[in-house]
Amino acid sequence: MINVYCKMSKSLSQIYFFKRMVLIICVFIMSYTLHIMHSDAQLISNLGGQRAGISAFSFLKSDISPRAIAMGGAITNMKGDGYSSQWNPATLTDLGSHNFAFSTRMYALGINQSFAAANIKLRENDYMAVSINNLNSGNMEQRTEFQPYGTGQLFGLNSMGLGISYAKALTYKFSIGASVKYVREDIDRFISQTVAVDVGFIYKTDFKDLRFGVMLQNFGPNAKATGNYDPFNFAGKRFTSSDYPTPTVFKFGASMVPFRNERHSLAVSAELNHPGDNATNIRFGAEYNFLEILYLRAGYWLNVPGVTLPTAGLGVRTVISNQIIHLNYAVASTNALGTNHNIGLSVTINNPKQESTE
Repeated sequence: MINVYCKMSKSLSQIYFFKRMVLIICVFIMSYTLHIMHSDAQLISNLGGQRAGISAFSFLKSDISPRAIAMGGAITNMKGDGYSSQWNPATLTDLGSHNFAFSTRMYALGINQSFAAANIKLRENDYMAVSINNLNSGNMEQRTEFQPYGTGQLFGLNSMGLGISYAKALTYKFSIGASVKYVREDIDRFISQTVAVDVGFIYKTDFKDLRFGVMLQNFGPNAKATGNYDPFNFAGKRFTSSDYPTPTVFKFGASMVPFRNERHSLAVSAELNHPGDNATNIRFGAEYNFLEILYLRAGYWLNVPGVTLPTAGLGVRTVISNQIIHLNYAVASTNALGTNHNIGLSVTINNPKQESTE
């Protein structure tokens, strides 16, 4: 009896501690948001647009999950899937089993971005993931001030991020996660590299699956580009650029399932994005689920220059030999890069009861 009482007391103490932690985090988020709103003197600031272009490794900000793209990027707080290590590692704890995911995003002008992740369940409440994120521009013709019509040589841009993630469910309501990424960009003979960190939190409630998510993404030291070619230095002296920061983004969002029955459900999500190199923006998303077989998704970005049309996508889920397979598609459009398409495949191993909507 005494042992039971001690265990109950210990559990209650842990729950009280985690509740206080969540309260502190929420207060911090509210204070941070109010600071942003007060300093810019309007709800959604346009002044941050003056910072556009100051960061390196911008490919890290691109969504590579078909589900995330289709929902306008408002996914930091949603139930986890095979791409969680990219959009909030804390949601890896929703997977329930081992998972492997792959996606490719096809932009205009032959630019492609691909992602692959292996998500491993270590213990009941512990998960890890290994991922790779790669963007390739394809070949372009090299031009110089002396040969503006081309030198006859080709060059390209290749950006890569290698990451390892860990997530833990501290209670059935509260999960934390973090990722460490080695990031590198190669442009012709120039190389830039650094290390970036993601930290995420998820808090779940019992009211209509209401969830709150927080994410600090791509936080890391500045980087320089170095190379052995300088068109203004014929001696071939090694060139080093100025420092450029990583594209750090602070995200905070909430989602819920306002409607659900045996055949249908509808999830809605909203997210505040505060990038370090652009204006604050808000994103909205919705996901309709029919019999956990068909998923229809839509989203919209507010206060994002060059994005005027909503995003959309769909997903199909099936079970083959106890392996859950998700095939997803998303489409988005921007003024600069036109319409781009994303296709993703995710396989969850030996977990027929898993209900992830990836």
